[in-house]
Amino acid sequence: MVATSNPPSSALSLGQRIHQAWKKTWLAGIGIYLTLRVALASPNPGEQAWTISPPALSEKPVVISLGLAENLSFDLSMIRNYRALVHGFDPTPTSRNWVENNPLPKEFHYHCLAVAGHDGWLELFERRGKGGRRKGPAFQNAPCRRLFGICWDLGLVKIDVLKMDIEGSEYAALRDILDEGLFPAQIAVEFHHRFEEIGIQKTRQAHQDLGRHGYRLAHMGPWAEEFLYIRQEPASP
Repeated sequence: MVATSNPPSSALSLGQRIHQAWKKTWLAGIGIYLTLRVALASPNPGEQAWTISPPALSEKPVVISLGLAENLSFDLSMIRNYRALVHGFDPTPTSRNWVENNPLPKEFHYHCLAVAGHDGWLELFERRGKGGRRKGPAFQNAPCRRLFGICWDLGLVKIDVLKMDIEGSEYAALRDILDEGLFPAQIAVEFHHRFEEIGIQKTRQAHQDLGRHGYRLAHMGPWAEEFLYIRQEPASP
């Protein structure tokens, strides 16, 4: 459940670069394109980078990180570079074992729990790389909760960054978050429309829903699957 590796552009073949450009053109044709120009940075530059806008962060930002696996480079960099308080959620044995066996700063709080659009249980699927066209096999039923209730229990009144890489569960979770009026300042999300079981229409609907709630698209990853939305205005009536 980490951001899938993205080779630097210099390492890509001409065909891969053309494919990247084609995907972004295709998305623009259905209304998904950048609408906001802001200063951007990657707290964890490299093959598994996430992108945020540092000027939009508060002095001690609160980060909700959904999907950890064995890579906490984003979370730890947010703590180191921006003095963030990070709550990380991932109920998989891989993540739990990694967290239990590695020293972590006090600003990082691990929760062995999935975040979803409902309270109860969630079927988890094995992670697929960029070439995967279908979900991986189901491997775990995990306890899950809606983010609104979690924030209530933790006493969180503001989220600076919500990072989501949860293998297709992002659509229901995002819809619930917006419906509850829980508006993180920045949402960094990997959409999994490449999976045949999901398809592009779910991403298009999520993009439209975010727009109606004041979010603007500030960044799109090279494979047009990682997106950064920043809230600029109140929700439209």
